[in-house]
Formats: sequence, C-alpha cells, structure tokens
Amino acid sequence: MARRKKVKKSTIVKIVVIVGVLVAAAAAGVIYLRKYVSTKFADNSTEYSSAKASVMDLSTRVSGTGSLSDTDIEEYEMPDNVEIDEVVVEVGDKVTEGQTIAKINTNSVLAAMYEVQHKMDEIDSQLQKASEQKAATTIKSTVKGRVKAIYVTKGSNVINTMTEKNALMILSLDGYMKVEIDAGDLTAGKKVSVEVNGKKYKGTVKSVAEGKAKILITDNGTALGADAKVTSTDGKKTYGTAKLEVNSPLSIVSYAGKVTSINVKVNQSIKKGKVLMKLNSTSYTANYDKLIKERADLAEDLADLLKIYNDGAILARMSGTIKTVPSTEDSEATSSSSSSSTSSSSGYYGYYGSSSSSSTTSTTTEKSNSFTICPDKKMTIEVSVDETDILSISKGQSAEVTIDSLEQTFTGTITDIDKSGTTSDGTVGYTAEITIDKVDGMLSGMSASVLIAVTEYKNSIVIPVEALNNTGSSYFVYTTYDEETKQLGGMVEVKLGIQNDTYAQITEGLQEGDEVWYKKAEENPFEKYMNRSNGNRSGSGNNRPQGNWNGGSGSGNRPQGGPNGGYNRTGSGRSGSGSGSGNRTSRRSSTLV
Repeated sequence: MARRKKVKKSTIVKIVVIVGVLVAAAAAGVIYLRKYVSTKFADNSTEYSSAKASVMDLSTRVSGTGSLSDTDIEEYEMPDNVEIDEVVVEVGDKVTEGQTIAKINTNSVLAAMYEVQHKMDEIDSQLQKASEQKAATTIKSTVKGRVKAIYVTKGSNVINTMTEKNALMILSLDGYMKVEIDAGDLTAGKKVSVEVNGKKYKGTVKSVAEGKAKILITDNGTALGADAKVTSTDGKKTYGTAKLEVNSPLSIVSYAGKVTSINVKVNQSIKKGKVLMKLNSTSYTANYDKLIKERADLAEDLADLLKIYNDGAILARMSGTIKTVPSTEDSEATSSSSSSSTSSSSGYYGYYGSSSSSSTTSTTTEKSNSFTICPDKKMTIEVSVDETDILSISKGQSAEVTIDSLEQTFTGTITDIDKSGTTSDGTVGYTAEITIDKVDGMLSGMSASVLIAVTEYKNSIVIPVEALNNTGSSYFVYTTYDEETKQLGGMVEVKLGIQNDTYAQITEGLQEGDEVWYKKAEENPFEKYMNRSNGNRSGSGNNRPQGNWNGGSGSGNRPQGGPNGGYNRTGSGRSGSGSGSGNRTSRRSSTLV
C-alpha cells in the first residue's frame, strides 16, 4: 500500500503568498493601464455642445423594396386551324413593327377563312329568324284581379325594372292580403282586428303552422308593404305587427322595350284582357343582340385572316422584345423568366379587340398558340405598404425609384393600389404598383428601392435630437451653459413634431437662431484604446461607421439622418434603422431636405 506524503505547513504558506503576490501584481497592472489610458486618450474637448435652431423643409416618406417587372405585354393569338411553317424569332429577340416573325401555310389560312365565313352565314340565317321575334308591345292581364303595385313609369326601361324588381306590376288574384305573425294563442278561424295606416279591417286567422299565424284581410284599399297591427276584436290584446303581403300574387313581366303608357292605377280592380301598359322598342330580343355580337367577333377574325393571307406571314404588330412564341410540330413554346404584367387581346393575332391583364412569374415550357411581345417602354415595381400608411398614398402620386444594380434613381408614378390587404403575423399589408419609364440596362427581376413622400413640412424648426430631454410627459431643452460651474440652465419646454436619428422638429417653444446646449455622448477611453489595439474596428446597428486608426473608410452602418434617416416598419414591430430585405418590404422615414 502506497504511503501519502505529508506536505509541510511552511510549504503551503509559501505557495499562498506567491499566488497572492501574483494576483496583486495583475490587479495593479490593470489599474495602471486604465489610468494610463484614461490620461493619454481621454477627450480633452468640452463635454457640452451647442447648436442653433435652424429652418429646414421636412417630409415623411414610405419606403419599400421590390423587383422590376415588364408591363403592357401584348399577346397575339394565332387563329384556329392556321398552320405555322416556321417561327423565325426566338424568345428575347428584339423586333420592329411589321417584321416577319413566322412563316405560315397559306392553304391553311384559306381553309380557316372558309370556316369563319361558313359560321357567319349560319348566324345570318339565325338573325333573320330572330328579327321576326318581337316582344309584345301591349301587355294585357290574362286574369281578373286587383292592381297592388306598379313598378314602372312612362319611359321606364323594361330590362332595368325587371333586373331591380323582378316584375313590372303585381296583381292580387283572390281578393286578399295577408299578414304573418307569431301564433301565440291564436287558432285557425279566429276573428281578429287588423289596423293598417290608422284604419281597422276585419281579419280571420286562415292557418297556424310552425309557430306562425296567417291572417287574411281584404285587398281593397290595403297597401302592399304597409305595417299591419293585429289585435283582438275588442282591441284589448295585441297579437303582433308585420308587413302586408299579397296572398295570391301575379307578377306582370316582359323582357324588352320601354314603357310608353300605363293604363291602370294601384288598387284598381281589373277584368281579364285589360290593357295594363304599352311598350315600344321591342323589335330586338336578347337572342338577337347575342347573335349580333357573335357575328361582329367573326368579322374581326375574318379580317385578321385576310391580313395574314395578304402579308403571307405573321408580322410583329409592335416593336419590342419577344417574350413567348407559339408551339410548332417539333417544339414547344418557351416564355422568358420574369415577373411581369401581361395584356392579352381578344380577336385573332391581336389585330383587334380590347386588352386584359394577367401575370407571368416564372420560366415555363408548355404548349402555346400565341406570340407575346413586350414594348420595352414601361416597367413596374410592387411594394408592400403598411396599414398605417396606405391611406396616405394615392394613384397618380410620384415616387423615387432606385435601381440597385444600375445605381440610378428614376421618377415613377403610383399606377395602382390593391386595398384588399393580406395579413401576416398579425400585421395587415397592402400593395402599391409604381410604374417607371424603361431605359437600357433595366431587366425584369432587378431589385429596386422605392420612396414615396406622404407628408411635407415646410420651414420647420429643427435641432439635434441629442438636445432633447424627456420628463416622461413632456420635452424640454437647455438654452444656457455656465463655463465656470459647467452647469446647463435655461430650461424651455418644447413640443415635438417628427424626428429621426439625427434631427427633431420643434413645433412650439423655439425660434430660428435660438441656441440649445446639450451633453455629447462620449466613447469610453478604455474601450477606445482596446479598439485601437485591435486594429480595424467595425460597427453595426446604431454605431458610427468604424474606420482603422489611420482614418480608413468605415465598414459599419450608421442610421442616416438625412434622406434615409428614421425608423423601419417591418413585420409587426419597429426595429432600429436597419433596412428591410427581400421583395415588397416597406418602412416609413423622416427626411430633412
């Protein structure tokens, strides 16, 4: 068994003494170093600064980022049955108006024209029959009854009235009006009193079902839709109140024309065959109008085919860049990769017809039967706008657009605002579209930054934001400084307007030229020395750009006080002054001009 060697007490004491000396020496070294640094590198300038209130023009701006998209892209759809022999352009090619972009089989064009002409002949035959179909010019009652409602007046458009009321008149056929109320203790056959417009009528409970009682009264003199109060015959008990309805109604309807005369009055009793009203302009029925439109569309198609046949090819209808080409037997159409707004034209090959918009957001390879050409005149950027700012902007408002890769700024216009809104993490965002003129170098997908001025403040009084002092309920500034006592004085309460990280707008309390005093924030001398010892210094967030000891350029970002100062509004909160990233982000900033 090994023996444990016993350490002498004197040896332990020596070890403790040596460790204590070393710790004391290290502490002394640190204290000396701090004192040396504080003495050698301390800022000997005054710790107080002053500034005069000055006048500047201010504005608040909404900013955001997005990506460029082509716009006003025209789609030229190939006519049915027209065969393409060869597409002579590719996606991305620049073309001029009138340039050949595809060669076609002329025989297929002739066949297509024959087909269109045949369809037009068929429609002409149908039109002949439809022109003989006329709506009745005289509307008569087919039964006896009483007129309870007239929804038209002289000159009324029949279609408009039918759309709104579903009828031109309402007749009562059985001589009764009805009122339905909660049954309570009412039973079928019970006699009651019904008061309408201050006049009392005798009523009878016709039926009781599913908790409702139907009471009938005469239709002579009682108005449709009037309030009807049902009571006991002696008037001591009220059962309920409801609107009067026709018990057995007949709707008088038509589908074309205008009213030239009305031959009856409300509450008039009529016999079978009675002329109720007369109409004119009833020659064309809805079917006739439909056929006319179909024939007009076919006429446009035929004109397109004649144009193609005469040209002997498909020609570009505008100058620009080819975005897609139609499929041929040996290939499939390919569209360019971009986020873009596309206008499609009705009618073949886009020669005629109105345009509508759609969106192409990625490269696709699929069957297609059309050319699309971008005119290269305009581009758009979509940015997200916070719910607190959306009402501050409007269509037609100007915006500054900076294209990051081009390092150029352009003036754009807000051309659309989508106020439908989307919610993310509890924050509602809206989309604004900004349109700019397209110049050389702009490509779909390029990143862009947008600034929209929402409020301007002319001739504002501003001071350094460091001069503000906050009591919790108000703000004040110091206007004097005693050199001997090194004390600030002359407290003046001020009202604060907008501010960013550098300047604050003062709306009350100061005039231009008033001097304010404040204590400048200082850097800890020891930290300054340590930063120097570490060579280059970098900063981020709210630090100044840090250069090297010899005054090299900074690598950190400082909150910008001038054009870019302020706070960001991203996500559901506000954070420092860092810029947002990704597409369609936005923030609000205060700017001094």
